[in-house]
Amino acid sequence: MAEPTELPEIDLDVADVKRIALTTDPQGETMISFEMASGQRMNLVFSPEIFAKLEAMMAKANEAQAQVSPIQ
Repeated sequence: MAEPTELPEIDLDVADVKRIALTTDPQGETMISFEMASGQRMNLVFSPEIFAKLEAMMAKANEAQAQVSPIQ
């Protein structure tokens, strides 16, 4: 079996976070909508499991950042 081709990373300059849409349906998706510096919008749609994983990663990152530069 052939090795999967590694996809290139994509760097986008986010100009603004327009909205975060959270659904109340436990089976529902979460969407985060960004506006790029070019004016184009990008929507990231997460399943509940993946959004929970993102939230956990962000919480860890916030905790690490707070230890490096605590609020004074």
